[in-house]
Order: sequence, then C-alpha cells, then structure tokens
Amino acid sequence: MKYLNQEIENELRNRGAELIRFVSISHLDEKQNRQLPNAIVFVLPLTAEYVRTVFDTPDYVQARIDNNYDFDDDEFSQTEHKAGEIADDLARFIAGKGYKAISQSDTGLVADDVFNDETKESVLPHKTVALLGGLGWIGKNNLLITPEYGAAQCLGTVLTDAPLETVLHEPPFPKCGRCSACVNICERKVLKGKIWSISVSRDEIVNIYGCSTCLKCLVHCSRTQIYKKRNIK
Repeated sequence: MKYLNQEIENELRNRGAELIRFVSISHLDEKQNRQLPNAIVFVLPLTAEYVRTVFDTPDYVQARIDNNYDFDDDEFSQTEHKAGEIADDLARFIAGKGYKAISQSDTGLVADDVFNDETKESVLPHKTVALLGGLGWIGKNNLLITPEYGAAQCLGTVLTDAPLETVLHEPPFPKCGRCSACVNICERKVLKGKIWSISVSRDEIVNIYGCSTCLKCLVHCSRTQIYKKRNIK
C-alpha cells in the first residue's frame, strides 16, 4: 500500500501537484462515494504573480468577457483544465494497475451524469474530499482556504478501490475570524458573510446563481494575500 501511495504521489508531483492527500470516503453514502472506499485529492496552486495581476486589475474577468470571452491564456482557466487532465490521467494510471478508478474532472462528471447543471454541484465536490483530507477550511467566499495558498488553487480528485493508506480528518473549523474582505469586495453581494460548519449549506453562504466568477473574492482573501506577499518580494 505504501509503495502505491508513493508511486501515485510521484506521478502527481511530476505534473505540478501539491498538498496530495489519500482520503477514506467509505463512510459516505454510496451515491457520494460511488461504491469506492478511497479518494485522492490534490492541489494545483495559482502563481502569486497571477494573484497580483487579478488583484491589481479590478475589471480583469469582465475585460476578458468583453474581448469575446478570451480566456485562452488565463491562468485560472488553464489550471482548472490541467487539474482535470491530471485526474483523468491518474485514473487511467490506477486502472492500468488493475483497480477501479474514477476521475472527477469536469468531463468525467458530465459523462457520468453526476453533475447537476441546475444546482451547479456534483454529488461529491472536490472541497468535501479536501476537507476530509484536512487540507483547509471553507471560507466566507465558499472556496477552500489552505494555509499554504489561501484560496489560490484548483483541485482535482480521483475515486478508487486501490488499497491505499488513507487519512480521515474532522473538517477543520474556518479560521476567517472577523475578516470579511471577500464579502466586502463582492459587487453582486452574493456572499452572505456566514461562517461555514458541517450543518451550514452552500446556499446559506453564497447565492451561487448570482455569482459572476469575477475572482475578486479569491484574490482579496486575506490568506491569499499572505501567500502573494510571501512569494513576491
């Protein structure tokens, strides 16, 4: 088991993944875990330079929308796509060793009919696996916040029956405290300032249907700013 963990970790790190966790999901219901006991979650960090660019350009996303939705060279879009590609490749790698493996890439979720377009949610969100792996907490911006990168990351997950050494954490309580930088910067006022807990639903934190994905709540997060300052001199 330990050897397989290391082999998978090496595969992921060679593709730029960080904060890799092997997580037990056997306690979840079968609709969520899709009858597989383990999950692998990984982080692809956004660069501090990208965080600075978006922070310093208030109309960053809108300008690209106005320019015929030109996101081809946008780092966030590229990183999200890369996370999906890595998950797909990892699932094939594990399947090649004789185990079941399901990639939770956007393409995979749609193909398997486990993403609800109406509610914009999958049956097992990446963030849920990340929480169970102890990677971080859910902020007032409804994003995963890690001590290392703040909200500046994209996630990938793979579900599998491979015999892995796994962890299972109680989801960390949010460390946002009185900070409401994300709530205050949200022009559409879709963030409600609610502190996440296991009993708090997504809709109590954010009106997802009004969100424009402007990235402001991501880059203005105080933890993201700490990451930026630590990496840009």
